[in-house]
Amino acid sequence: MSLPRFVAISALALLSLGHATRAEDAPAKPKMHAVTSGPFESTITVDGWVHSTGTAEVVLKPEEWSAFTVETAIEAGSQVKAGDPLVTFDTQGIDREINDLKNQIAGGELGIKLAKIELEMLEKATPFDLEAAERAATIAKEEWDYYQKLGETLEKESTEQNLKNVNEMLEGSQEELTQLEKMYKADDLTEETEEIILKRAHREVERGQFLLKQSQVHHDRRINEELPREKRLKEVAKDREAQALEKARVALPLTVSQKKVELEKLEHAQKQLTQKLERIQKDRELMTIKAPVAGFAMHGQAERGRWVTADTIKTSLRRGGSITANQVMYTVISNAQNAVHIDLPEKERGLLKVGMQGKITPTLFSNVSIPCELMGFTNGFVKEGTFGGFVRAHAPAADNVVTLTPITGMTVKVRLVVFSEKDVIAVPSSAVFTDEDDPQLRFVYLAVADGEPRKQTVEVGHSSATRTHIKSGLKTGDQILLTKPEAK
Repeated sequence: MSLPRFVAISALALLSLGHATRAEDAPAKPKMHAVTSGPFESTITVDGWVHSTGTAEVVLKPEEWSAFTVETAIEAGSQVKAGDPLVTFDTQGIDREINDLKNQIAGGELGIKLAKIELEMLEKATPFDLEAAERAATIAKEEWDYYQKLGETLEKESTEQNLKNVNEMLEGSQEELTQLEKMYKADDLTEETEEIILKRAHREVERGQFLLKQSQVHHDRRINEELPREKRLKEVAKDREAQALEKARVALPLTVSQKKVELEKLEHAQKQLTQKLERIQKDRELMTIKAPVAGFAMHGQAERGRWVTADTIKTSLRRGGSITANQVMYTVISNAQNAVHIDLPEKERGLLKVGMQGKITPTLFSNVSIPCELMGFTNGFVKEGTFGGFVRAHAPAADNVVTLTPITGMTVKVRLVVFSEKDVIAVPSSAVFTDEDDPQLRFVYLAVADGEPRKQTVEVGHSSATRTHIKSGLKTGDQILLTKPEAK
């Protein structure tokens, strides 16, 4: 290759390289979006659970009995008719209790009869007992008064007189002996008869002396010991009978009242036993639990379309399991209308209003959509950060009837239309930006002919998955940037 041609090619190559370098250094042209108007719809999709409005909870509500041991129980999902047995319980314990109560009631009736007889006899005897106490007190008082006034003096005088009589009798005997001795001593000879008379007189004197000695002892003991003792006994008897009378006046009526209270207690206890027997006999009828309505019997209790106690009650409904009072054993689902409970995240609760329309898509039939309407929602959280709501399906087409018949607990997706208009401005959500200083302020970059893009504040409405409704700030035909312009 000749030198001139090489130089020419090299110069052309350098020129081409220069053009390429300038093209790469030039900024890329930003992507634009032409603002148009048309239909726009904003929706939210939440989880839901089917809940039949025709459910009947089967709850064990005994009045007295508490030991319910399962013998048989039907399986969850069984179809039943009204009156079909759901659960049967062991009856041995309750039957024994009923027999024991009947025996206690029979014994109580006899006790009440005896108590009534005792009360009747006591009421009749009380006046006589009170009269006897008054009479005994009166006699004791009279005895004491008499003893104080006259009895004690007479007793002392009698005792003194007895001693005096013995003494005089001894003196008489001694005097007689002395005279006999004088008379017989004057005689020279003593006949046998006279000797006998003298011996007898000596014995009389000896007896008199002993009797005097004995009488003196009795006299001293009577005066110093017995009479003071008798006096004290009469005084104590008087006081004791007075106290007995006072006690009788208080205690006898109280005893009657006590017997009445005891009778009332027996009658009350008997009434309690009778009522307890009636309650247990009613509970005896609960030993076989029957279906209240026809439908499908499911274990446990459904809350907002979810089986919250199914696993727990399933364990209790085995043979030998125990069921407690007020526990929901089964929920019988009839062929009534179904509702769908939904969970509403807190951030989306403010977007919803009663009456909003939507679609229900059962998980079991993902290709089916059923029109529905939002009927209401809770004022408080059903769980942390989540409100509750429920929707009702509109009358479905014939080929969709199957989607509403599944039992409570079937999961669905509910798509609710928050906003829908036929002719509004909506732009890609990626073209709408948030002011860093004011998060409530939104703006777009508006393309300007022969100039730099201008920051344009807009008022936004609802958003869909990819687009945002612009309420003001743009008009049809405007050009906006899809991305932020590069800073210079």
